[in-house]
Amino acid sequence: MDKRGPDAIGRRIRRLREARQMSLRDLARAAQVSLSGLSGVETGLRQGKNLTAETCRRLAKAFGVSVDYLVGMYDDESESAPTAAASFAA
Repeated sequence: MDKRGPDAIGRRIRRLREARQMSLRDLARAAQVSLSGLSGVETGLRQGKNLTAETCRRLAKAFGVSVDYLVGMYDDESESAPTAAASFAA
């Protein structure tokens, strides 16, 4: 294991997976991603920030959260990016 440990994305993936009582294998199957790659992100051997957009999309879909939440843009699972109209309302 890397001495630095997992990055914020790796920690969030683990937290989401454990909260949903999923094994790494369950998540890898549900998201159709590599078990070894997923394990590497959770343990810090791979940086979550280097995941592809497609992998992030698949993981977010498997968890039922937005990609924005998965990558740490928001702290609340129910939050998502503001709509274009909302950003011009000011």
